[in-house]
Amino acid sequence: MKQIAIITGASGGLGKEFVHQILNDADEIWAIGRNLAKLELLKNEFIIENNLADNNSRIAQIIPVQMDLSDTKSLEVLSSKLKNESEKSEIEIHWLINNAGAGRFAPSTNFSIEELSGSITTHCTSIAAICNICIPFMKKGDYIINVSSQSAFCPLPYMNLYAATKSFVYSYSRSLGAELKKTGIIVTAVCPGWIKTALLPENLNGKKVYFPFIVTADKVAAKAIKDARHKKPLSIFSFAVRYVIWLQKHISTAFSLKIWCRLVEKYL
Repeated sequence: MKQIAIITGASGGLGKEFVHQILNDADEIWAIGRNLAKLELLKNEFIIENNLADNNSRIAQIIPVQMDLSDTKSLEVLSSKLKNESEKSEIEIHWLINNAGAGRFAPSTNFSIEELSGSITTHCTSIAAICNICIPFMKKGDYIINVSSQSAFCPLPYMNLYAATKSFVYSYSRSLGAELKKTGIIVTAVCPGWIKTALLPENLNGKKVYFPFIVTADKVAAKAIKDARHKKPLSIFSFAVRYVIWLQKHISTAFSLKIWCRLVEKYL
């Protein structure tokens, strides 16, 4: 049986680190992204690393899969590919990691209808749809990781759209995990704070942005994989982020919103 790992948003940042973490735990990694050139670079990079490695361990083959998850029509690419592969041989999706996504600082009224729709489709519709597409190919001992955010636990003005969609990811993942408990498929919601990737702007309106408790993507990915393997429904790195999430649950939303607005309005 061929074991497959599927990772969305795989070409860089956190997605790329997830590829690193499970490289020895699948026969193929289907790396999903919008930019085929970046996916090919990812594939070539791992080919070079594998050639340099002096070991006989299991190394997954990277398969670039071009998809734009802001367009639901793109989901047919994954559905058709799985159908075609299953007709050739028996397959199992050992890892499904829904990581694709992006957001930006801006007043809610600055977002076009297309941007609103694209973000909601990427973070909400596509995640739920991909889970439904993949679950029939999964069994006991397989893993689903859905990347949510610290922002799932509190509304965030000027990141309103992003935080709202991440709340969906968290709620959906916890509920899905309960539904799948009898099947033995593990569902883990990953709720990191700021991660140092190319998605975070260094400057906004000429001002250098300070991101408290920022961490590197490799640490978040490693903790997520470890927690999934320990069958944990929630993965949070680090203690500082865990404390902030705890604090958000124990102070009034009005107070939390007031503090957040003071922190971010100076950049806008």
